[in-house]
Amino acid sequence: MTEKAELVFEGLLNKLYTIPFQETSKIKDIEAKIFTELQKYPANIYGLITLMFLQIMQANRVGAKDTAFRIWDIGGDLSPYFELVYIENLINIGLLDMAKILLTTKFENIRENIDDFYSVMVKYAIVIGDLSLLSKIKQYDEYASENETLYEFAEMYQESGYSGQFKNIQKMIIEQQGNNICAYEYNLYDDRGFPELEIEIYNNTDSNQIVKEQEQIDKKIDAYWFSCGKERLYNHSVTFKNIREHERWIEVEADAMEE
Repeated sequence: MTEKAELVFEGLLNKLYTIPFQETSKIKDIEAKIFTELQKYPANIYGLITLMFLQIMQANRVGAKDTAFRIWDIGGDLSPYFELVYIENLINIGLLDMAKILLTTKFENIRENIDDFYSVMVKYAIVIGDLSLLSKIKQYDEYASENETLYEFAEMYQESGYSGQFKNIQKMIIEQQGNNICAYEYNLYDDRGFPELEIEIYNNTDSNQIVKEQEQIDKKIDAYWFSCGKERLYNHSVTFKNIREHERWIEVEADAMEE
């Protein structure tokens, strides 16, 4: 892999990050450029990671999954930035076993890896419902005070003996959306005087199906709380959306977007 190819694909990837997912014409423009560059650099792993993210934006989960396995088969060393993106992509389409393999060495030495991989470490811990991992990350998070709501949420569930309930509900969410998930995001709030975690699952189904899936998961969660023998906590929620509703990942100034 050449350094030039990495820079080219990094530039294209960064442009994708500035585009809301519903702006399909702009995404198609970048897609054409990606394929042009892949003709110059066949099977370039940086190009394939960029393509995988674009396929996620297009709700092409099958294509993104195929690309993920192709990248895996090619292998090789990656720059921290592209490895971060690849792991994020894997998490977003639910390939958690693959993400786990790549993250295992990061978690074994958090001190060395937290600066480059903090976001995917946290996202992975949330997705699989492992609050002990969040506690471990906190020990090495120099911005822990800025991420206070996240750690307060984890501590609230751990200290109240609700770690198992959190993990089980997170597992239910992934199990239901495993074949449709295109992106996994989360929001944290503290405006009601206690920490709240909102999970956003973006999938590739239509609006009518999303309504049905939302009703289904809500019923499953209600039934789980009823059967688990503990008083329900109401600061953990999940919302299903179509991938087109996903906002851009990076906010930019209006004039920069025109470039």
